[in-house]
Amino acid sequence: MLPRYSFFIKLMIFTTLVSTIPLLSLGIYSFFQSTSKVQTKVNEANVFILQQSQNRVEQILKVIDQVSGRYAETPLVVNSVAKRLEIEDFQDIDLLVKGLLGVQTYELGVKAVELHSLQNNWYIKDGGFYFGTDKTKETSNVNVAYNSRWVPDAGPSFSGIKLVKSIPSAGSEQKGYLSVHVSNSELAKLLTGGFSTRETMILDDQMNVIIDSNPNKTGQSVRSESWSQELLNTGSMQGYFNSKLQGKDYSVIYNQSRYNNWTYVSLIPLEEAKKESASIGWATLTACLLLLLFTALLAYWGSRRMSVPIRSLVEFTMRHSKPANGGTVVKDELQWVGTQFASLHQSKEQLEGQMKSQFGQLVDYFMLKLFQGEMHRGELQEKASQFHIPVWRRYAVMVLQIDTLEHTRYKPGEQDLLLFAINNIASELIPHPHRIHAMPIGNYQVTLVGSEMDNHRDLLSQLSEFAESVQKAAADFLELKVSVGISRPYEAINETPQAFLEAKEALQYRIRLGEKAILHLDDLKPQQASRHYYPHHLVSELTQAIAFLEKDKADELLQQFIQEVLRVETDPNLYRISFAMLLTDLARIVYDMGDTGELFSHDGRNEYEQLFSLKTPQEIEGWFKSHIIHPMIELVRKRHESSGKSISRSVMDLVHAYYDSDLTLDQCALRMNYSTHYIRRMFRKETGMNFSDYLASYRHDMAISWLSGTEMKITEIAERLQYTNAQNFIRNFRKLEGMTPGQYRELKKTSE
Repeated sequence: MLPRYSFFIKLMIFTTLVSTIPLLSLGIYSFFQSTSKVQTKVNEANVFILQQSQNRVEQILKVIDQVSGRYAETPLVVNSVAKRLEIEDFQDIDLLVKGLLGVQTYELGVKAVELHSLQNNWYIKDGGFYFGTDKTKETSNVNVAYNSRWVPDAGPSFSGIKLVKSIPSAGSEQKGYLSVHVSNSELAKLLTGGFSTRETMILDDQMNVIIDSNPNKTGQSVRSESWSQELLNTGSMQGYFNSKLQGKDYSVIYNQSRYNNWTYVSLIPLEEAKKESASIGWATLTACLLLLLFTALLAYWGSRRMSVPIRSLVEFTMRHSKPANGGTVVKDELQWVGTQFASLHQSKEQLEGQMKSQFGQLVDYFMLKLFQGEMHRGELQEKASQFHIPVWRRYAVMVLQIDTLEHTRYKPGEQDLLLFAINNIASELIPHPHRIHAMPIGNYQVTLVGSEMDNHRDLLSQLSEFAESVQKAAADFLELKVSVGISRPYEAINETPQAFLEAKEALQYRIRLGEKAILHLDDLKPQQASRHYYPHHLVSELTQAIAFLEKDKADELLQQFIQEVLRVETDPNLYRISFAMLLTDLARIVYDMGDTGELFSHDGRNEYEQLFSLKTPQEIEGWFKSHIIHPMIELVRKRHESSGKSISRSVMDLVHAYYDSDLTLDQCALRMNYSTHYIRRMFRKETGMNFSDYLASYRHDMAISWLSGTEMKITEIAERLQYTNAQNFIRNFRKLEGMTPGQYRELKKTSE
């Protein structure tokens, strides 16, 4: 017996929980994030406001400083303070007073300007001229290291700051000074900027209040405040932090001025930001409650709509199912439906399994003959109809091959099993009916694909997507690097054998493009006639590196050689010819060194067959290193253990160092303290060539290197290589390379 509405109740509970838990989590997270962001934004805004207030104050101070500085540097002022003025000098005094009145700009907050002569004991103050000193109250201000500075003015009759400028400003002896007094109240207005809820102040380097929006605090020290110690310990020029002031939480905003080393500070109560956070919290709570109510109603409505078809299906299956012995009790409707469908599916699978076991083998045999071109057109049409091969507007063949099994966890004997695994991956990832058939053939996994696309570019893009999906799955699940060759799209299915050959031909271009490549034959075929390029100069440098036991340099030159060969777009077979030529040149060197079988193995394997079986640049480079170059270096190392090794290497080093001088074998013998005849014999025995030939060959290699890699003039190259004139160099170069140096340079530029 089935419980009534059990599925509906479970679905209702589930949908409610699924919608409620994320919503509550999101609401809580949003509340804390928003409050944190609000506090951060408020502090950043306050920093900006404080910086604006600082800019306003410092702009006024700088203007006053500039105006007073121009006045103090005038010849009249400088000359006047250096002499004793008398009543008879009333014209100069009048000019000085008028100049002071020009400095005393009330719009800038300047309340008083004074001019003092220290040497002649007179001063001008409030428009009057006086003899003597003004109780020497200013003399201490000029006995400092600064010629101009702002200092607090804490006199009994004036509250503010003042600018003291020495006269003259650049002299070693101060003859007088100019004192400009600015009102504290005017600067305090600039600090507050219209905000009544914050307290803004300016502190000197001793933490004394210079200017405060509260006039009663001017001149007081704030070192006793807890926030002042935090301010001293920040170590930054600008920022903010939270602190307590009189038991309340405050945000302390600070900015240290580079103009006069004052610190601008704003103390702002945190209640403002908390009010904003509280409003955000209530808004978030209200929104969450409304959304919870809405999701509950939606869950009820959706669960009811979803449970009705299930209930109808249960009632239908109960009417048409055979009664079970003992009356089986199930928990809910879905379990009952699942039991009925499992029984139906089991019967269906048994029937389909018997049919597929034989039908699949026939299809594989038909497709194998199709790929290999063993079917005539009449038989092809008949079999395609018999095996339900779909008809498409366009077809294409995709051939996949494993790049390498080296450095993987697989053995070479497991390649067939891996191809079957990749074939299963391709069958699952390339959707039916686009995938007509997929099967392994030899060392390849082959897939016949169909499409209705007319646009050639769109079709190639679709094929590339199929190839990328299979390639990625092979890397993720099998940890294998595979490449895919794609044939040209074609319209008639009887062209499949030719397409199969084209896809395999596309895979050959891995020798240039490397591993994990997706290769379209149309994109790879050279547009012009194939060219063969063999960089002789790199081979020469490589053989020298081997001879000098320079393993790292030999590896680097091998890599450059492969890159240079593959840089030219041509047929893959021509690349293999270049690599075979390199193998031949290296084998000739081994033979010249007198190899007796130490390098090339005699296990029945042919090195050229091994080379031609390599598919990617990485494999070719690794094979040359492990099978040819590194064994050659070891062979040379063994040869160098003989007595002639140190002599020939020393001669080569001298050639490399002094090839651009008039170097002779006699000079080498003199440097090495050996006889010329002995060095000549040992060098020829070790290297297989005469000293003069080696010197000429190395100079020729350097000429090739300079022609291809530098802009040196041909005459300069000839001179550096010790030719008597450029014509001899050109004649010798043409004899060796079959072209002039200029033609060789142009050829290199064209090939690049």
